[in-house]
Amino acid sequence: VEGNITNHVAGYPVVIQIFKNDEAVHFAQTNVEQDGDYEYKFRVLYSDNGFINKIYEGNYSVKIFKVVYLNPENVI
Repeated sequence: VEGNITNHVAGYPVVIQIFKNDEAVHFAQTNVEQDGDYEYKFRVLYSDNGFINKIYEGNYSVKIFKVVYLNPENVI
């Protein structure tokens, strides 16, 4: 999962939520670079005793959240 956040808040990560239908299946957060870029990698395959299983199969929705200050006067 990668992208770019405009007007991000320095020092605060983005929150990533992955859903299959309406069921949450994975949550994560990752740091944002100074230019607003972010990237998060996760496993999609699981190997056990030589057998490989797919962890994620099908269609998923990904939601990205960032920190937003509602009252800019309180930002230090």
